[in-house]
Amino acid sequence: MLENAMRKMFKTTSRRIAVPALLTIFLYVIAMFIVFLPHIEQSFISRKKELIRELTETVWSLVENYHERELSGELTRPEAQKRALLRIGTLRYGPEKKDYFWIADMTPRMILHPYRPDIVNKDIEEIQDSGFKTLYFSWKEVVETKGVGYVDYQWQWKDDPNKMTDKQSYIKGFEPWGWIVGTGMYLSDIYAEIDAIRNRFIAISTAILGIVLMLSLYSIRQTMKADRVLMRTLIERNVLNISLKKSKERFRSLLENTSDWIWESDEKGQYTYSSPRVEALLGFSSEEAIHKTIMDFVPIDLKNLYQKTFENLLGGQKPFRGFETTCQKKNGENVVVEHNAVPVFSENGGLLGYRGVTRDITDRKKAMEELKKSRDVLHANLEETVKSLAYAAEKRDPYTAGHQTRVDRLACAIARELGLSDHQIEGLHFAALLHDIGKIALPSEFLSKPTMLSHEEHEIIKCHPQVGYDILKNIHFPWPVAEMVYQHHEYLDGSGYPRNLTDKEILLESKILTVADVVEAISSHRPYRPSLGMNAALEEIRNGRGIRYHAPSVDACLKLIKAENVDLLGLSEIDKGELGPIKNAT
Repeated sequence: MLENAMRKMFKTTSRRIAVPALLTIFLYVIAMFIVFLPHIEQSFISRKKELIRELTETVWSLVENYHERELSGELTRPEAQKRALLRIGTLRYGPEKKDYFWIADMTPRMILHPYRPDIVNKDIEEIQDSGFKTLYFSWKEVVETKGVGYVDYQWQWKDDPNKMTDKQSYIKGFEPWGWIVGTGMYLSDIYAEIDAIRNRFIAISTAILGIVLMLSLYSIRQTMKADRVLMRTLIERNVLNISLKKSKERFRSLLENTSDWIWESDEKGQYTYSSPRVEALLGFSSEEAIHKTIMDFVPIDLKNLYQKTFENLLGGQKPFRGFETTCQKKNGENVVVEHNAVPVFSENGGLLGYRGVTRDITDRKKAMEELKKSRDVLHANLEETVKSLAYAAEKRDPYTAGHQTRVDRLACAIARELGLSDHQIEGLHFAALLHDIGKIALPSEFLSKPTMLSHEEHEIIKCHPQVGYDILKNIHFPWPVAEMVYQHHEYLDGSGYPRNLTDKEILLESKILTVADVVEAISSHRPYRPSLGMNAALEEIRNGRGIRYHAPSVDACLKLIKAENVDLLGLSEIDKGELGPIKNAT
């Protein structure tokens, strides 16, 4: 009778486990193959379409950039178009680096096609795919109606003229030049990738279903065994209770002998439990620590320093880490400790108190202080090294001694006026001190020549930014000092040297350095001429504002000079009384 009842119970239990498991498998199959897999495939195709759209937009932006250079007068239209085609013609992407970009115009002509030179610069009006779709009219219709869009057609597969396949391209018209820019994806490749994803998905799903099925069978079997071991479980429970008691004792022993002071407090921060480690840390026994707070161990003269923070931490009812205080040991010795704690709440959400750990970090703080001192010494050494390099350069050009220091003073003042960070200003400071370091390699007779330099001599002098860059490029500054030095004679309009960089290619620090260098150079004496005066210097940067010189830097410089916020005596060798009124400085 009992055996039949047990058998019936086992069958009922088996059905209760098997039915939900089989239903779960069925729902999983429906969800995966009817809902999720089609969604994943569609999402994959959408991502591919978005990819060719973004790539086409990028190349279109490249064409627009050359058009802007045409409009600025930097390039003629044929030059701009030629450069654009040369650059775009080399672009490849994709796993095999065979996917490309093509360009046609509205004539219609194929202007660029890396794999079909036979149709470049030829009429493509009659070119059809294997489905008799006229490609040009498909492109033209999209461009004229929408400006951008996707087109479907058949074309050779990448660089293989013998293999035709379905292709979808994203095209965008560039109206100023009458161009159509496009790139595409081969649908056969897309479907192959989708098939690979589907096959992997099927394999993984099959494995998961198999595992779920085996787990279900295993669960049924284990459930049937459960009742047989129920009595044994009751016996083992008593053994486990004894083992748990021993584990608690071991945990308590570990807790009381750890190197950190472990404690519990109420909502007011008063200790309700203290591990014995407090005695080694502060000299007080666990009993003496009870009902005290962190602040009771803080020296009287430091309580105001920590009290507000301590109250905010308690009131925040959140975990806190790294709360550092200085505590006074029982013998009067001070020690620096770090408190970390988490709040403990009741079942209804009320704060019961905190459970935390306090550790001695005195040695760590001392080590950090030593590290800070070492860093300060290294920084001071860097400062002295840079000044020594600058001094070495000035020894080659004694007539302009102090030029780099004065440029540094003005450049850093401009940077502060523009709101640059302390880190940026520090990098600019070093670059300013070193901006003429390249002159160390130039002939001294050129630097101190009392007459105007010849063209050849001037060209040699113009090499000093490059030489300075070569000297500094392998020194690992935390800032791009070498590049700032390299660019300090570059102008926004590209008329500077040595690389003819333009606005967007020049570092902000270099733009500031250029303005400071020009003002100091014009307002100071040179071997071949007397000082032209501060008014002439300000007139130069005012006339070049926004053209050669960075407009915000010019405005900041004019403002500083007018308000006399820069030491003019330090900025040049001219007495402030000889400058006369600084007119229209802003």
